[in-house]
Amino acid sequence: MIKVIITADDFGMSKVFNEKTLELLEKGFITSTNVMVKRVTSDQQSQLTRLKEIYTNRKISVGLHCEFIEQKAIKTQISEQYKEFHSLFGFYPTHLDIHKTPATETIETINNFAGEKNLPVRNMGITAKTKQTSTKAFVTRLYTLDEMINFFKNMLNGESYELVVHPGEYDPNCKSSLNEKRKLDYDNIIKIQDFIKNNKSIQLVCYAQL
Repeated sequence: MIKVIITADDFGMSKVFNEKTLELLEKGFITSTNVMVKRVTSDQQSQLTRLKEIYTNRKISVGLHCEFIEQKAIKTQISEQYKEFHSLFGFYPTHLDIHKTPATETIETINNFAGEKNLPVRNMGITAKTKQTSTKAFVTRLYTLDEMINFFKNMLNGESYELVVHPGEYDPNCKSSLNEKRKLDYDNIIKIQDFIKNNKSIQLVCYAQL
């Protein structure tokens, strides 16, 4: 059996992006999302409520997507965002990861924090002392259906994987560098479902099921 987590990054960055992530979670097309607590605004409250309801009723992961924008120690920022996540949702994140490509020492810091909290952590190429996929997370960059299919075709039995996507559609009020490409990720996640369903060796899971 091949275990696969499909994660939508950047929840909280945009109401438009949030909506597409929620749709995919509700349909069971993805199994995980990560919240950027510093980006969540008051007008996203109804979307947070929906995400909590999905988390309650489905086997999904809702993680903390850490980003470091202040002149503070990395561990201090992780701890503050960890507490802020709990304040928003009433539960602690199911796993941890980092926004954008982090430095090695930053990965080690979040891996250590995850170990202290006994939380799974995204495999960013450095083995952690806690639960993570057996392979490094694969982040889509070319935004093509072929890229996603090749990712699944190259999987090995007995291994676990994470496919990281950025679903959405164009939001003129958001400055995300991936803004115009998010619709492609959203569409491709839908298109890939038949391939997944027809491959009986692939099991979509959340972090708790690793």
